[in-house]
Amino acid sequence: MKRWMLPVIALLTSVAVVLSGCSGAGEADPDPSASDFRTIRIGKGISHESEVVAYLYAGVLSHAGYKTEVVDSPDSRTDYVNQMARGDENSVDVTPDYSGNLLLDLTDGGAKNPQATATPTASESDANDPRASMTPSTTPTPSPAFNIHGMSSSDISSTLPKVLPEGVTTFNTATAENKDALVVNQITAAKYKLSTIDDLAAHCKELKFGVPSGFKDKAYGSKGLQSLYGCEPGSYQEEDDQEKLSGQLADGSVGVADLFTASAAVKDNGYVVLEDPKANFIAQQVVPVARSKELPSPAKNAINDLSGKLGTGDLEFLNRLTTGDRPISAKDAARFWLKENDS
Repeated sequence: MKRWMLPVIALLTSVAVVLSGCSGAGEADPDPSASDFRTIRIGKGISHESEVVAYLYAGVLSHAGYKTEVVDSPDSRTDYVNQMARGDENSVDVTPDYSGNLLLDLTDGGAKNPQATATPTASESDANDPRASMTPSTTPTPSPAFNIHGMSSSDISSTLPKVLPEGVTTFNTATAENKDALVVNQITAAKYKLSTIDDLAAHCKELKFGVPSGFKDKAYGSKGLQSLYGCEPGSYQEEDDQEKLSGQLADGSVGVADLFTASAAVKDNGYVVLEDPKANFIAQQVVPVARSKELPSPAKNAINDLSGKLGTGDLEFLNRLTTGDRPISAKDAARFWLKENDS
């Protein structure tokens, strides 16, 4: 048993201390016409953390008078986004996601530039057609890669609506962030004198990296670590369960782990989060992805109001409640957070 794990009751009684720096949820006023609107379908997203946020969305929408249903989402971002764009029967109206990963997945890691536009070009047959200058054919301009790693959190948020398909948009991005980070235990940090990924680079080949599935193929995976830091891990061990991955880091089964920064295990185990001066790991803020013309303005305002109050500390607290030896459900954790933050 990890030394930090406490009974859930103890966690709940100490919530005032944990959330002392957090603002109230400030739920939006009820919408008098909400009862006439159909049931709003909210996707759980593709991660454990996004499921909890989905229930937060359901809570504030219910408070505003709407009927809600929290449902499973496709495992792929492109799948759920395309479903929303088509308006499929099983598509959701809104789902929480992480801004950076959404941008990476929708642009093939930055290979497709959302700023590229189509420009008129004359074909070979047009050259002999006197009408060509009047009606030039239109072909896409080659789409050069763009530097996602150089983008700020606000750049990412403002770019997302440009790469989403027609009919899909984003609402206000929360300050709450849960990004990837390379993490080591205290023993490894002391042995190799590590505080940054630059420090790690010279020792990467000596260490096994514990990572979620697909990490190696991400823009911030093998390619990013090699191009930005010259880091080539000795080997990889894939593990999608963050608690198990934390355990492997603790017992030395892996030397470096890709853990999420809002994971309670990072602080509770005293892990060292390696600084990332070259921004390999981009911003990952919670962002609502929605069908652009489906939700009434009061529903959108309720979600935006929640986004304005949701911070990284809240994600860490909710993660603590829903993981460990005595976890509570995502629905119960969201209900508790909303109750404690209702002001």
